[in-house]
Amino acid sequence: MDTNKTVLIVDDDNMVLESIDLLLSAADGLQSIRALGSAGAMSHLRQAHVDVVVADVILAGNVSGIDICHEAIRHNDEVAIVVITADTEVHVQDIPDRGVFLRKPFGAAELLAAIGLALGKVGRR
Repeated sequence: MDTNKTVLIVDDDNMVLESIDLLLSAADGLQSIRALGSAGAMSHLRQAHVDVVVADVILAGNVSGIDICHEAIRHNDEVAIVVITADTEVHVQDIPDRGVFLRKPFGAAELLAAIGLALGKVGRR
């Protein structure tokens, strides 16, 4: 995987954000930005260059992680998408075509593999 990628982590649980941030901090070349909920995510998408979005499907409020992913694609047509969830009702067909689906709980190796696969889908290795 190419280095120096910015990953936007979107979840409405601060402990999940911290856990994913910790997993990513061990990987060379990945810098993370945390967004607690959809409002924070939208703000970061407008203000920062994001290479990868890792978003939980279910967020508090009316905006889902899937909505965040579609908005990220509108802002950057080369953004890689990793959709995460613990909800067993969410299925792969619910995510954007370029997205990679990862069911919680997961470890560092699974997350990094999903990010690599997502970057590969948009041709940015």
